[in-house]
Amino acid sequence: MPKWKEGATIFTVSVTYHDVRGYQTVVPKPVMAHLERPGRLTFEIKRGKVEVRAAKD
Repeated sequence: MPKWKEGATIFTVSVTYHDVRGYQTVVPKPVMAHLERPGRLTFEIKRGKVEVRAAKD
């Protein structure tokens, strides 16, 4: 499992494909910590970019 450098702001991760689940990846620990470890994430395509944020429950 990779260890991220302190203060890193760019994270490159692999993406795999599963016939039933679709595409999957692992969210880096620093990203989840920044989002305060949510149980769900929301992905939104906006103006040609993708935003990721903690889902509102």
